[in-house]
Amino acid sequence: MELESELRALATEIEWPQTPTLRPELTPRRRLTWRSRPFALAVAVVAVALAAAFAVPQSRGAILRFFGLGAVHVEFVERLPPDQARPLSIGLGSTVSIAVAQNLLGRPPLLPPLAPAPALHAQDGIVSLLFLHQGSPVLLSEISSRSSLVKKIALTSTNVRWVRVGSDPAIWIAGDKHVVLFPRAAPRLAGHVLVWLHGSLTLRLEGAHLTLHSALTLAEKIG
Repeated sequence: MELESELRALATEIEWPQTPTLRPELTPRRRLTWRSRPFALAVAVVAVALAAAFAVPQSRGAILRFFGLGAVHVEFVERLPPDQARPLSIGLGSTVSIAVAQNLLGRPPLLPPLAPAPALHAQDGIVSLLFLHQGSPVLLSEISSRSSLVKKIALTSTNVRWVRVGSDPAIWIAGDKHVVLFPRAAPRLAGHVLVWLHGSLTLRLEGAHLTLHSALTLAEKIG
């Protein structure tokens, strides 16, 4: 009720332009642009409403319950579905060549600077490669915009942070445990995860011992 009262009070303080006289003349209508004052005022009202809603914990929780980045969809729940810890190598699919991976992704796969290059695997249009980083296994999954969604189910206490990989938008998921569901695969517990969007490609980097700093450093070297 406080939010509703504040918005009503805000509406009375805004100086809206007078309604123009309507004439039945066949004159071209002006296109509504971002610079038009009524449109700008309407956007300002929406921005104030969203800011006020995010200030209320209950509203903020409802707004943030579902969100996604590229082909990864994140859902927050109070209780996780049945799951179990599984190796990162489970369910990656058969080994494929770079040419096959490029055909699936619509572009050449992005690879870490390792020699020899890790083997590529493909399952349900998702290209994956498993390699060691600082002595621990790390899984890199590459998903095109035409592939199936990867769903992540996290507790409301899981830490999700918006970051950037270079100029690309990214999210960092760590802290409390969460579950990942790849298409046609059983749910499993996931480690720390960095997800970023590079053009039409969604990349997902997972490792139990990854830190935000190490994940960002590694992601910026993948190309």
